[in-house]
Amino acid sequence: MNSPPQQPTNITNELAKQRNRAAAERTLVSWIQNCLTLIGFGIAFDRIFNAVNQTFSRNDAALNAQIAQIAGLSAIALGIFLLVLAIISYLKDVRSIAQPDYLYRPIHTSTAFVVTAIILFGLVTLVAIFMTTVLISKIQIFLPA
Repeated sequence: MNSPPQQPTNITNELAKQRNRAAAERTLVSWIQNCLTLIGFGIAFDRIFNAVNQTFSRNDAALNAQIAQIAGLSAIALGIFLLVLAIISYLKDVRSIAQPDYLYRPIHTSTAFVVTAIILFGLVTLVAIFMTTVLISKIQIFLPA
């Protein structure tokens, strides 16, 4: 009937752990919100290009549709990837908080990776849209009115 001795609890440490858990949950919810926005943007990207094609009927519809699909699917894939990354980071944080010898160590690598991925996605999409605009304007020069 002897129970193992319990470690003394320090109320300050426990409250700090609880605040860190709550901060990790808020961070996860924020990442979920941003990833869903990115996924929604990927889905809407096709509709935006369809509206542009209807407005400017002289554009190459096949080229615009292909770029819209690539950009939209890339946004969706990036949103899902970042969501998985956020969940892994959250689980890692919660697991480290649960340890009795918890010591907070900020991790900046995942943040830098995410920011770099989003910047690269934006640059690639910007270049793709710019190249499409240039190609369409060059094609329209040679097309009869």
